[in-house]
Amino acid sequence: MSLRGMSSKIVLFESIAQELEKQELEGTNAVTFGDLHCQLLSIYLCNFDLCNAKFLWKRISNEEKTSFPLLGQIWDVGQKLWLKEHNAVFNLLRNTKWPPSIAPYMTCLEENLRQKSLQLIGKAYLSITSITFTDLVGCVDHPEDAEKLLAKLQAEQGWTCDTASQLIIPKRPTPANIPLMRNEEQLQSLTQFVSFLEN
Repeated sequence: MSLRGMSSKIVLFESIAQELEKQELEGTNAVTFGDLHCQLLSIYLCNFDLCNAKFLWKRISNEEKTSFPLLGQIWDVGQKLWLKEHNAVFNLLRNTKWPPSIAPYMTCLEENLRQKSLQLIGKAYLSITSITFTDLVGCVDHPEDAEKLLAKLQAEQGWTCDTASQLIIPKRPTPANIPLMRNEEQLQSLTQFVSFLEN
């Protein structure tokens, strides 16, 4: 998925989350609270909004959690995200049969988590073994998916792979051009700020 496609999905999910939050506050019965909370919890996780996910989990009643075991399955993913156990998150996302109302959020979460992992790999590694790469992108059980992803990265982003040493060389992201202030400008700016605070 492209970054543009991913961001448009996140915007769509955020507007759905706002509507669900409104329904929860108003006690609207358009959907049962169990369904509403399942969707809302999924969206929070998809957006890596773990604080709101945790608060939502705490305010859901024990009766509702018992009546809707899907809530517990979704929260299992949230707990693993909270603990930064990404392999466990990928396993739960792939090996749980999600209902159609939740599946799009979980698919988006998996894609977002993989993109986040790729960005970190690009920033943190000069080279990485194919085994570590497969592990970090959540494809331990599906190495063929890791190979397809690597081929895509090579074609689209300029990553390279040394087959002899089994090393992958990520393309470093280019730093954004931030204009630097000259020392005199910085000193003048600081002087004006201090003068403003004193007056």
